[in-house]
Amino acid sequence: MKKFAALVAVLALVAFAAPAFAANPFMDVPMNHWAYDAVSQLASRGVVSGYPDGAFKGEWKATRYEMASVVARALAYVDMNKASKQDLELLKKLVVEFKDELDALGVKVDELDSRVALLEDRIGGWQFGGYFRVYMDFNDDDDQWSVNRFRWNIKKYVDDKVTLNVRLQGGGGDDLKIELAYLTIKLPWDTTATVGRFWNDWEDAFYAGDWWYFNMNDAYITDFRADTAVLFNKAFAMGDFSLYVAHEENKGGEEAFGPFWVDEDVPVFDSGGTDIIGYYMDEHFVGGELASDRYIYGARLNFNFNEMFSMAVNYIKYDYEDDTQVFMWENEYFRPYGFDGYTLNNTNVNNLFTLAADTETLWADIIVNFTPGITLKGQYFMQENDDTWAATNWLDGGPGEDSPNAWKAILTVDQDTLGFTSLWIEYAQIDGGFVFPNGNSPYGWKRSDSFVNDFAQVVDDTTIINVLAMQKWNDKWGTYVRYLDVDSDFIAYDNWTAAVTYWYTPNLAFELGYDTLGGDLDDDTVFLRTVVFF
Repeated sequence: MKKFAALVAVLALVAFAAPAFAANPFMDVPMNHWAYDAVSQLASRGVVSGYPDGAFKGEWKATRYEMASVVARALAYVDMNKASKQDLELLKKLVVEFKDELDALGVKVDELDSRVALLEDRIGGWQFGGYFRVYMDFNDDDDQWSVNRFRWNIKKYVDDKVTLNVRLQGGGGDDLKIELAYLTIKLPWDTTATVGRFWNDWEDAFYAGDWWYFNMNDAYITDFRADTAVLFNKAFAMGDFSLYVAHEENKGGEEAFGPFWVDEDVPVFDSGGTDIIGYYMDEHFVGGELASDRYIYGARLNFNFNEMFSMAVNYIKYDYEDDTQVFMWENEYFRPYGFDGYTLNNTNVNNLFTLAADTETLWADIIVNFTPGITLKGQYFMQENDDTWAATNWLDGGPGEDSPNAWKAILTVDQDTLGFTSLWIEYAQIDGGFVFPNGNSPYGWKRSDSFVNDFAQVVDDTTIINVLAMQKWNDKWGTYVRYLDVDSDFIAYDNWTAAVTYWYTPNLAFELGYDTLGGDLDDDTVFLRTVVFF
């Protein structure tokens, strides 16, 4: 935005100062100077426009100040669908040649250099980038080596109003596929439409990331990618307003979940109640045809009151079209006294509930910037869920709440403020039965998602403390330490992560780390991560 404003200022200055240029006493540019030919070449190919008279003529002789104004106009009006790498090299040479005059006009040359770099990045309207990540885990149970992720981002600037975005992704055992494909369209009245398959994230300010912003904790509700969606965003003076609607075909499938609990080696006594005649075992399962089309609706109203204070109100609903029958069954086994092995004795199947697993969430965000380096953030969530969710939660031993709430508060401090480290300090309370509808636990960066069930539903009332401290020592070395504490009646554990990162080049990094789970969980992992950005 600053660069655009600077270019607008240049154009306004040139327009008002044009009469003065004609009588400017400063040195003329000689008629055989290469700059005339350079600008004429760009004009003949339709790359630039907007300078005096629309073209240079053989008898026209410019001062250096007039030529500087032409350079500024060329940068402002350059057509990236027609520009080649050679064209941009000419523009860069013109910027260097008339640096002093541009400075005198109040135009920051470093900003123009950035503008040229941006234009060069969009030669022909195409832009490419991505990353490649290899992950190696070493632990007592099972070492895992994998190409964890490969992403190739392709962007096409169709014209000044339409942009096409495509992402190819593979790794982690998945074949290369089209993960994203969408259009961004600039509409009248400062409105933008995004159409297709894209990520929608209204909570990106509320979770921490590592050096490459791979999330160490994630969004509660958003940060999802629907099969097909439309998002409208309308900007206004103090913020913006968004509307979102998506449709997904046949989500889910026929699955069995469980056993939810097992009673094993329970003694069976004779009719007198004195002698053991055998043992029984019960297994309880839940299953059903869980597939259904669904719609996702959302709205967001965001206010940026000033640089210190902003807030937003958000709403998302997952609306399933079809009710789906879900049932519970119980397998009863018996083992006579003195014998090995159980024999199936009976199976009981009971219809339990229907899975029209709708969930809707209303939440508010508040961000307060005390200083440029110290920020306080807060979120409060209120959910209204289908009765199915209460029943599923009850099966896991939770409270069976169908209107759960959650809230969290975050304090962040930049490394520039503390001098030696940055800090992310987060405290959250989540009611049992609260659903993370995008299907992921926000705190599962490593393996710290054991407080949710298979449906990404919080089992019991849970308190979470999440702390991240990151230290950037120089351009080559960085370290971080992360601590997570999860506490509920269902499960209690902590998670420590410590890692050191080395940037071999600005685009290639190696990270060696150690991760350990304590409390009700007990596991240790050493990991090596290699990341290449391109």
